Amino acid sequence: MVLNIKKIFQYLLFLSIGAGLLFLTFRTTDSSNLWKNIQSVDSLGLLLSIGIGFVAIVLRGIRWVQLLSSLGYEVKHKNAVAAVGFSYLVNLVTPRVGEVARCSAINRTDNVPLDKLFGTVVLERVVDTLLFGIVVLITVITQLNQLDVFLEQSGAAIPELSARFVTTALGGFVVFILGLWITKKYWLKWSVSQKILMFLKGISEGLKSIKKVKNKPLFWFYSIGIWVCYVSTIVVGFHIVPGLSDLGVGAAFYISVAAGIGYVIPVPGGVGAYHYLVSNALTVLGYSHETGITFATVIHSGQSLMFITTGAIGMLILYFARKK
Repeated sequence: MVLNIKKIFQYLLFLSIGAGLLFLTFRTTDSSNLWKNIQSVDSLGLLLSIGIGFVAIVLRGIRWVQLLSSLGYEVKHKNAVAAVGFSYLVNLVTPRVGEVARCSAINRTDNVPLDKLFGTVVLERVVDTLLFGIVVLITVITQLNQLDVFLEQSGAAIPELSARFVTTALGGFVVFILGLWITKKYWLKWSVSQKILMFLKGISEGLKSIKKVKNKPLFWFYSIGIWVCYVSTIVVGFHIVPGLSDLGVGAAFYISVAAGIGYVIPVPGGVGAYHYLVSNALTVLGYSHETGITFATVIHSGQSLMFITTGAIGMLILYFARKK
């Protein structure tokens, strides 16, 4: 009961943060002008942006099948893609729960052990973080001045981030060493620890699955393709929102970093955080606040609509797959 209250409190807290950021973003916006700007968006281009986002979901599903196949589990492609789509729908409502949902779904439809599934999901996150880091690096190289201004407006300048990183790294190292000592001296003596260790061993096997992948170039093709899709949705967005067509790929990487951070913040569906960061990022590039909000609203709404649609369809596919 206490745990449930804690989770409810955390959810309401992050929901409040999202609502607060949404208020900060839209508080000075003329709603009638915003609606006119949204109506002027190229609808066919928006559908293209949504379609590219769907391709990213398909690539995620196919990549997951490849990882699970390397562990000796054959999962149907349609089930994997459906589970990934369903996870995005869940994340719109409850952040971070989507990964658990998709693992549970494949466990039921294809009888893959949960620990192996979680291991592959952790590996996916490691790979995605690596590629996001590359996107950030490209942004730093090509858009350093804009990125610094953006971080300052968002509450963290680059020098401050460096200091925080060093402090966090040192603190993390101390905690890690202390954790090793406690584990060796006390924790391994507990009977329940053996079950936990077995579960962690399964996750470890999932992490090692990349070494067993038969076609590693194809795995990296899928992984890079996912991020190409993410950046491409931004590029298409520049051409469908009036006044942004002069922006190129370099700016798309920069906006992708802001969008990525917006989705990382654990607010439901990135609502508020995405709008605040992306609109500010465009303001730094010299565009009006209204144009930035229009872009953020259109792209976020399009992707959210796609998540809802693919999630609902994925839920039906998984339901009937389980019935068989």
